Amino acid sequence: MKLPCPDCRGDLVEFDPGSGNYHCTNPTCNFQYVEAASGKEHRRTITADTSIQGANNLGKKPKRILVGLAIESALMSMGHSIFDRVTTKLRDDYGATVFDCLEKPKYLKAVLEGNFEKSVADVVSKSIRAILGEFAYYDSIRQFLEDLGDEGDSKHSGK
Repeated sequence: MKLPCPDCRGDLVEFDPGSGNYHCTNPTCNFQYVEAASGKEHRRTITADTSIQGANNLGKKPKRILVGLAIESALMSMGHSIFDRVTTKLRDDYGATVFDCLEKPKYLKAVLEGNFEKSVADVVSKSIRAILGEFAYYDSIRQFLEDLGDEGDSKHSGK
């Protein structure tokens, strides 16, 4: 379900289906998200000019680190064996680390889908979306979340 942003009238999207938190997809808007259950609205506390400048000036490296740490956190919450298995498969199959997954989410998706039951892959993906959802106003992170949720999650992908 898509709702209009109360500030910019862009789309609000529920990046973590079932959470009830709808995020604004416009990176220049100060509106962050609304909690559907309570109706509480959250906005950035910075001015619009700073928001635009910050969104445009944040380089790829901090986003890669953010995504990599979110993946590590989600995997570690599932246990050391899952973390070790995923990181080893990323390295062995693709010569990649979790920090490369921002540009290549298909690597992580393939490792999860090819080496674990669907329920485990879904829990890891949902955990990553929960961690990164508030940063989805960055196009590259939003695209990563969409690519991670593609095909296996028809509610999320909208495609």
